[in-house]
Amino acid sequence: MFVIYFEFYYLIRPSRLGKKIIEKYNFDYPVLIAHRGASYTAPESTLPAIKTALESGIDYIELDLQRTKDGELVIFHDTNLLRLTNAKTVFPERDNYELQNFTLEELRSLNYGAWFNVSHPQRASDSYSQLTILTLKEVLDFVDPANTGIGLALELKSPYLYEGIEKQIVAVLEAKEIYEAEKGPPRILFLSFSPAALQRLSELRPESPRILLTKRNFVSPRRWQGWLDITEEVADGIGPKGHVSFPWYIGAAHKRGLFVFPYVINRSWQLKIFSWFSADGYITDRPKLLANFYDRVQEFGESVGELGEEIMEDDQDSSLENGESGESDENQKNNSN
Repeated sequence: MFVIYFEFYYLIRPSRLGKKIIEKYNFDYPVLIAHRGASYTAPESTLPAIKTALESGIDYIELDLQRTKDGELVIFHDTNLLRLTNAKTVFPERDNYELQNFTLEELRSLNYGAWFNVSHPQRASDSYSQLTILTLKEVLDFVDPANTGIGLALELKSPYLYEGIEKQIVAVLEAKEIYEAEKGPPRILFLSFSPAALQRLSELRPESPRILLTKRNFVSPRRWQGWLDITEEVADGIGPKGHVSFPWYIGAAHKRGLFVFPYVINRSWQLKIFSWFSADGYITDRPKLLANFYDRVQEFGESVGELGEEIMEDDQDSSLENGESGESDENQKNNSN
């Protein structure tokens, strides 16, 4: 019965309500978002991943925000440093490797790319062994949406750990004069698994769209409606895992005026299915794949490249010198997105 139901919806897809919803925000349709940069091609959340994403023809670069012990906003996904750095080697005496317990200077002493060379030797590069962590301020210098035409999708990672981080993020954006333009697509998107964080952002910066992320691999229709109830209160769209982005769920979101951006979509067959299901955008580790699928390609000028080289050189110098939605915030400790 399920197979028949699924095939029926595959042949008779939901209406194109999503396109009208997207147009309300001046988005290009569909919206293409590079997950932690081009994280299939280069180490996630690093300058090479960001630079590659910029050159891919996508709309936004998704980056995770956390805060150091001394109050700096940095780009990093995991709350723990062990998977992506050599923290245990550099600081063997530590018994806690949570990012929030390290200062920016200490984090600058770590390597952020060598793990990629080990895990993905076919895509390895010697230069990745020289990478260090990026701050939000540095990323805004490199990816100024007003200059590049590419926006930032900023995810608040485990905001329950960082009191007041929403206000701090908005303050940095304002200090860098990153405001929403009167015309064109939004320059900043906010994403989070935390409804509370999105609610605070709706008060601090209501002009930037918000996306409530969910993390379940399977969800009942009743639970999905519950998620949509919450999303309507705090956000403009919902970001489910691809596993649950069925056409009847997408259609239910559209009926409420919500857009749907499934994650993480890395295969051509997934794009064919979800485009037929009328998803409104995609979060991907492979932005070039999506850009080619939708025939979007663009290159950036020398000024962007030069700035990138400058930041990379600074990172290398530093390295050489130093040798789900609706759930409680406590459940967000799973680093699934």
